[in-house]
Amino acid sequence: MPAVFAMVGMEHARKHGTTFEQFAQVSVKNHYHSQFNPKAMYQKEASLAEVMGAEMIAYPNTKLMCSVNVDGAAAVVLASEKKAKELGLMSRAVRIRASILTSDPYSERDLVMHDFNACTKLAARQAYETAQLGPEDLDLVELHDCFATAEIVHYENLGLAEEGNGAELLESRATYNGGRIPVNVSGGLLSKGHPLGATGIANVCEVVAHLRDEAGARQVKNARIGLTHVVGIGSAASIHILEKA
Repeated sequence: MPAVFAMVGMEHARKHGTTFEQFAQVSVKNHYHSQFNPKAMYQKEASLAEVMGAEMIAYPNTKLMCSVNVDGAAAVVLASEKKAKELGLMSRAVRIRASILTSDPYSERDLVMHDFNACTKLAARQAYETAQLGPEDLDLVELHDCFATAEIVHYENLGLAEEGNGAELLESRATYNGGRIPVNVSGGLLSKGHPLGATGIANVCEVVAHLRDEAGARQVKNARIGLTHVVGIGSAASIHILEKA
């Protein structure tokens, strides 16, 4: 997998001029956010020099730009609106505006390589159509930053930035907590950790905590609508758009 996302990063660099330093800034942001998440594996900052100087795993991803494999579990309880009202839970309820799962469509390419871009773009398009919302309506995003290169690419796949402008979105600090569209305020997979099978629901749990105003020191102010994103080898992508009920 490091090699796959190294190639994703190199392709983005070739097409759009994204630099090693710009990819490394993703890890700086997510490690900064991790300080405020008591459930994060790493709860400390990492400077740009530390990130860029860490052991190289697969260029341009150093060790601090790779997700942390951890143990973990996550669960959600689903209920109809009628049942939530019967149980008196509407004050904590979160509405699912969209729940989408896609696989990558056939295209003329090297089929040995997983195409996380195509399935994410397809899932995002279907999710926005189902929810009758756009990326401009989102208050926060938890996306699949399995490697630092992936986060910038997925900014564009999810419509948070125009193609080729993902690095600029990060450099503007728009994706920091307090910015226009906070991304991975949990610390992301780079520092919160990547429990693999639990990751998708863990991302949902993180966004739900913010919509309930229960995220503590990392709370995104006035969060009402959030998006979660996860990808898997295959390739498959799942996107949920959640709204405070």
